[in-house]
Amino acid sequence: MTSKLPAACIFILSALTVLAGPACAAGSGDDISEQMKESLVYVNVTAYSYPQLQPWRQADLRDNAGYGCAVGPYQVLTTAWNVVNATFIKVRRYGQNEFIPATVSVIDYESNLCLLDLDRNTMKAPLKPIEFSERYRKGAQLKSYWLTSGGHLETGRGYLDRAEVNKSSVSYTRFLNYVATNTTAVAARASVYCLDSKPIGIACWADTDSQEAGLIPAETINRFLSDADGEKYDGFATVGFATRTLIDPVMRTHLKLPDDLSDGVYVADTFTLGTACEELQKGDVIVAIDSKRLDAYGQYEHDRFDRVSYHHLVTSHRAGDEITFDIWRDGKAETVTAGAKRFDASEMLVPYYEYGKQPNYLVTAGFVFQRLTRDYLQLWGDNWTGNVPPHLYHYYRDMAFNPTDQRSEIVVLSYVLPADINLGYQKLGRLVVSSVNGKDISSLADFLKARTLNPDSKYDVIEFENDYPTVVIDRSGLPQADMLIAQRYGIRTPMNVKQ
Repeated sequence: MTSKLPAACIFILSALTVLAGPACAAGSGDDISEQMKESLVYVNVTAYSYPQLQPWRQADLRDNAGYGCAVGPYQVLTTAWNVVNATFIKVRRYGQNEFIPATVSVIDYESNLCLLDLDRNTMKAPLKPIEFSERYRKGAQLKSYWLTSGGHLETGRGYLDRAEVNKSSVSYTRFLNYVATNTTAVAARASVYCLDSKPIGIACWADTDSQEAGLIPAETINRFLSDADGEKYDGFATVGFATRTLIDPVMRTHLKLPDDLSDGVYVADTFTLGTACEELQKGDVIVAIDSKRLDAYGQYEHDRFDRVSYHHLVTSHRAGDEITFDIWRDGKAETVTAGAKRFDASEMLVPYYEYGKQPNYLVTAGFVFQRLTRDYLQLWGDNWTGNVPPHLYHYYRDMAFNPTDQRSEIVVLSYVLPADINLGYQKLGRLVVSSVNGKDISSLADFLKARTLNPDSKYDVIEFENDYPTVVIDRSGLPQADMLIAQRYGIRTPMNVKQ
């Protein structure tokens, strides 16, 4: 005779089977180490970087390392920071000594996420994909997992302290992070954090002093993976305006806000890039975004995370979505709808990063001209924001998100390589170019065009902002001088200019 289980028991067993999941079924209690062995990898990256002061030099190679986890049998998720400027990527899995070559499938520096494709021909077996759970429980104990360079599984612990919007360490954006505190092992290079045996995020930053680690949460990861699975990666929306708090009662009266309206954040500036850059105006008060009311600090009440910044309402959208803004403008309430937008850092007037690219430059008569970027400004050291010449910092701080048709780049005379042709100018440097041969300079490409102007003239004339001295270069001696300067200073290519 065949015995049968009661219907209630069958239902319970079925539910437990479903909850276990493919790669995160609990083995003993909350310890899922055995399952993680088949899902985690160690990521080794050979990367390069160009010297900003001598951008014509060959890039220096270095080794970076990080962690990753399987999100497909032959796909690995890691942070974008782990693979910045990568020339060659290889991963190591548990139980296999040979490294597995990998290539970048999709990389998004704004969300700090990267999807890698593995060379399946060098793998003994497929990896077991991890599914990220969008659960959040403040104060819950977390467990972290990562695979070391030697192929050993390591674990750590911490507590889920809060959710907050943080400025990215990789890009110009602000994204939601979970913050784990009292971490027993700080591994900020994409180690996996789990709550109740369910992965909820990967680590993206760490503070050893406070024993805190920031996590890219599951909701960001899942949106990234869903978008990456499509025919075209759209990416996350980015904010196209700047705000400041609106707590001054005099300012609120000046804006004609009604007494019963205590909410709203002030639009201090709008950009020429990003979401709502055209629909909003300086002086607007944003009362709500997608019907979520903002307080005077620009925060809203999230149903799980308490109060978080409005940036999360924007970055939660995929580029192309519609976002609704309830605003107060010119003494009355209005509603505007904006299309969610994203943009590449290269579109910025002063790019925040140039990962994977050689800096743009031009060397003529020993004068080294470069595009102003954040990487260039960091030449002034750890406290560069206070050490950079004010006229250069102004462009980064106040105008970085405002390129126009008249000015898409800031061209700087970086310094002068001493030679006979530039006698008298050799102490010049850090000057912003305004015109060449009478042509206003919007980019380095304009610089090249300007040198072809006035063909009958004996000179190239370069003018700078702020009434700095004008540079006059003798065209007749230029070809020979450029050749001698290139030999003396090892300049194989005198320019790298995007046409």
